[in-house]
Amino acid sequence: MQDIRWTTFFFFLLEFFLYFLLAEIFNEKTALIIIVVSLALFISSHIYWVYKLNKWIDTPNITNLPNGSGVWINIFSKIYRSYRDQKKSQENLTATLDQFILAAEAMNDGVIAINEQNEILWANKNAQKMLNIDPRKDYSRPINYIVRNSDFLNYLDSENYDESISIYNSINKQSLEIKAAFFASKQKLITSKDTTEIKRHESIRKEFVSNFSHELKTPLTVIMGFLEMLGGNKKLNDESIKIVSMMSNQAERMKKLIDDLLLLSNVESNISKNRSEKINIQDLFKKIKTEVLLVDRTDHKIHYIVNEKINIYGSKNEIYSAFLNLIINAIRYTDKPGKITISWNKINNNAIFEVTDTGIGISSKHLSRLTERFYRVDEDRSRDTGGTGLGLSIVKNIMHQHEGEIKITSELNVGSSFKLVFPHERICE
Repeated sequence: MQDIRWTTFFFFLLEFFLYFLLAEIFNEKTALIIIVVSLALFISSHIYWVYKLNKWIDTPNITNLPNGSGVWINIFSKIYRSYRDQKKSQENLTATLDQFILAAEAMNDGVIAINEQNEILWANKNAQKMLNIDPRKDYSRPINYIVRNSDFLNYLDSENYDESISIYNSINKQSLEIKAAFFASKQKLITSKDTTEIKRHESIRKEFVSNFSHELKTPLTVIMGFLEMLGGNKKLNDESIKIVSMMSNQAERMKKLIDDLLLLSNVESNISKNRSEKINIQDLFKKIKTEVLLVDRTDHKIHYIVNEKINIYGSKNEIYSAFLNLIINAIRYTDKPGKITISWNKINNNAIFEVTDTGIGISSKHLSRLTERFYRVDEDRSRDTGGTGLGLSIVKNIMHQHEGEIKITSELNVGSSFKLVFPHERICE
């Protein structure tokens, strides 16, 4: 641009001096004619190269780029270098894109790219099979025209993609796990994973646990009955009474473990549960307080802060089990006479049940695994206090079935806080 300005400046400067020189040699009229003709030739030359450039732009090709003359040599030289670099970048981009497509095609998961309007840009073969996408007619169509699943569409509209969601494709009879992520501004990349076999195996496992637990319950009940009879036999010596007592304790522990396994299996399997009944919180806490008195017998300082105006929709038995589970855990892991606070209130539009204690606390390295089945921070203490290792797993699954979540905070030798957060949709004040 600098070259063009200077060239133009010097040209007009030359024309100015040339005019006066020609006027001295000939006359002003002849000098003016010569200057006008030279200006016309100068402008015509530029118009010609503009025409050549415009013609080249219609069908750009590096082999037929004009050479130009004067300042146009520099202009066409720059165009040549820019075109060459652009071509090279395009080739590199195409090669990278080809590699990405090959990698995406090799994946077992489905991969879909959609734009800001949720229109399908591209999908690999697995995604086409899983979600019934026809690349010939479905590309550039909104994905909600093809995947007609309300959970998927709500997930896509929410633009909160921290977690994946599970949907069922009734056409292919597949269970799919969907995860979305943003890329290139507002475009989205969706991955879909076929979890049909995983779900089937999980269902088989749950069914096995449920059936196995049921089968164990009958013989265990008989054994406990005989042990109770033996325990009441006054002819037994002290050693035999001690043995029968130990057997009874272990049988009771096994019964509790079986009961917890059955409860967990029922919650996970969503078996015959009405989770939309109105739960009267006042009645629920009356029942809880009665049960807590039987368990604790005033050994701990237990303080209740309950807003009885906040009722919720859910399964009364499951919610009772979840609340009581957390309270009994606090009693087990808080040395006497410790303080336990139980609260129920509405915070940030959500209903929250919280149990805080001044107990032994939990190290931060254990917090992420507390809700796993049979995970124990202290194996010996759990067994001594009668824990099965399933309580928090049951609570987590109950909250999942009620669209809520469990939040745990704790500090070693200071105490713990367990919160159950219910969404505002479950509140019925």
